[in-house]
Amino acid sequence: MLHMPRIPELAQRDRFIRRAVSEGRVLTLADEENASVASQKIAGRTVQLFWSSPIEAGRWAEALAGNTDLQDIPLTTFAADILPGIATAKGLVGTDWVADPIEAEVDPRDLQIRLKVEAVQAYVNAARGRGEVFLIGDDDGLMLTPATPKPGSGDVLRVFASRPDAERHMKTIGAKRVIADPIADFIATTLPWAGARVRSAMIEPIAGAGFIEVKIADLNQRFISPPAAL
Repeated sequence: MLHMPRIPELAQRDRFIRRAVSEGRVLTLADEENASVASQKIAGRTVQLFWSSPIEAGRWAEALAGNTDLQDIPLTTFAADILPGIATAKGLVGTDWVADPIEAEVDPRDLQIRLKVEAVQAYVNAARGRGEVFLIGDDDGLMLTPATPKPGSGDVLRVFASRPDAERHMKTIGAKRVIADPIADFIATTLPWAGARVRSAMIEPIAGAGFIEVKIADLNQRFISPPAAL
């Protein structure tokens, strides 16, 4: 079982998440051999170090590796590829590491979920900027599909950021066509229609990192509210 994080650790983790989503990237050491430390909490586990601030990253690169060389990692790569890899290796993530006696050591799966939740508003803002979202349908029109492959899973509205994203998932969920939905129609017609039938939508706020479930009412409120500063 992981150590229960203290309030300062939680604040450090949450600051990292906000900055990572806002900046669209994280940083680690160019010298990957020095970009990890032994866990202070779980014997035999390794903590991979990442920062959201280039100033902090540069300072600790010099302390750990003797230089200020950094890797700039896109958020999509971090969330979709690196975090699952760390999880497979049973590693942990050090978020904005500062060599405190007790550091934030975050489960990579939990961090991925929190990053996706934080990125929902950025997803909405980007969709408004593009002017449309993409849905899937069959011969009768727009489809609602099960949230998971498990029997009895409730239906959801699946919303995609691009046509290729929708096309990539069509066969696995039994759809026959992709529907481009202008944002004005999505807000005025599609979301009210879906909200009368299901509670949630499925979206992928960070490309490739997997879908999360968002309540229809929450998604609608985010779309109709003025764009939020990230």
